[in-house]
Amino acid sequence: MTNFESYAQVRIGFYQARFQSETNNQLVNDFNSLAASRGWTAERSYYTEALINELQRRGIDLSAIAETNTDGKILSIKNCRVQYDEKQNALIL
Repeated sequence: MTNFESYAQVRIGFYQARFQSETNNQLVNDFNSLAASRGWTAERSYYTEALINELQRRGIDLSAIAETNTDGKILSIKNCRVQYDEKQNALIL
């Protein structure tokens, strides 16, 4: 593992710990903050990966915003504002 990969894992872990203590609505607010920003940095990729991982861990349906391959692995996500539908446990546009 390179120093860069180690650093990335540390940063993703930092955000994962933060997101685990947030409510579903707080996670949606975090996602919507991403949609409002046009900048892209390595740090944003760590943040995004940890956020998507947490949403998936909670079983929240991301099909409205995520393109997946046949194995269900996320290939890309839409950069848009969403809402959380508690009854469906899903993000909706």
